[in-house]
Amino acid sequence: MNDAEAPACGSRRHSDEVEPTKVAPGLRICAGCRDQVEDDLVELPSLFEICAYMLTPRPQRLRERVSGNQPHGIVLRDAVVSVRSEILGVLAAWCGLVASERKVPGPDELAIRKLASFLAIHLHWLCGHPAAPDFADELTDLSTSVSQALKPNLGFRVPVGPCPREGCNRLVHAEAHREGGEPYEVSCEAGHVWAPENWLSLWGRGGESPSASSPSPEPAE
Repeated sequence: MNDAEAPACGSRRHSDEVEPTKVAPGLRICAGCRDQVEDDLVELPSLFEICAYMLTPRPQRLRERVSGNQPHGIVLRDAVVSVRSEILGVLAAWCGLVASERKVPGPDELAIRKLASFLAIHLHWLCGHPAAPDFADELTDLSTSVSQALKPNLGFRVPVGPCPREGCNRLVHAEAHREGGEPYEVSCEAGHVWAPENWLSLWGRGGESPSASSPSPEPAE
């Protein structure tokens, strides 16, 4: 089959395209969707764990610094809990399909990294399966759902202090779902994003510029 005869990729990613994107040789989706599926399988375990982090009680000092209010214990975000369950359910269902149709043993437990690793091993087979467009779309939907759960359009934003990244010193802001809530992102105006494990280090500076003798936490890439 030549490129002209190849069917169009059925993923929703191409729904607005004027010219259809053809499937890759031997697959039921295009090369771009295949690469996106691989990226999603790599990213989903980390997103799943970020959701868990957001549901874990934090040291009191951090929450006081964000809002000035006393914390009242963990506030379970329904959307975050729901999306974690959805990630496990979707990945487990696709693992079940692979195990059933390929006659291979599936993951031995409902653990995010085992589910994602199993699907990654069988990625080429899945991308050649008739349901490959659905597989690609469902993984994209999961990533989108996590982003929406962790970072809604409306939230609470407060300044923390100057960015301690060498040569930057732009203002750092913490963004939370609401006043008094845990921050879901801490970043500076230059685009340096700070990983959760570094947040306390930033607050520990009390909004002061870092001294040359004190090491700066590294921003997430």
